[in-house]
Amino acid sequence: MMLRFQFSGVLKNQNYKIIANIPYNITGAILKKFLTAEHQPERMVLMVQHEVGKRIVARDAKESILSISVKAYGEPKLVMKVPARYFSPAPNVDSAVITINNISKKAFIPNTKPVKSSALNILDSEGLEERFWKIVKMGFAHKRKKLSGNLKSLNFEHEETYISIKDKRAEDLPLEMWISLAKI
Repeated sequence: MMLRFQFSGVLKNQNYKIIANIPYNITGAILKKFLTAEHQPERMVLMVQHEVGKRIVARDAKESILSISVKAYGEPKLVMKVPARYFSPAPNVDSAVITINNISKKAFIPNTKPVKSSALNILDSEGLEERFWKIVKMGFAHKRKKLSGNLKSLNFEHEETYISIKDKRAEDLPLEMWISLAKI
């Protein structure tokens, strides 16, 4: 129901927050729907599967597409763990309450100065947000490969930002570096 709801017309000129205990199997889809929406919520407070909550905040400094995607739009925080014993019937997994604050698309404000790069030949007709997602998906396409292999087709070889990270894996890159690559 939540994924099919067309909220853009209903909430167009209003600020709103989402507070929900969401079905764990559609966590990613719900996050994508609302974080990438034209009219985003101000804040989200969600009960998610505990392991997913930990992945979103990436406390171990190992990023994932999920953690990068949430951090690109807001500031996630793991508020508390909710053990399975507090539910009846008890599920097989623990839950967690997470918040996502300061939701916006400010990370995707493009550079004001033009940048020349052969990599943009592939991506020049798209906006920064679309370029960002293409690069992130390419970077995580083969998790165990280094970025030099995953991003080879973008011809970033002579870009200073790329040179500094090419021998790393996608999971080792913080959000800021992904945005820098998209802005090249």
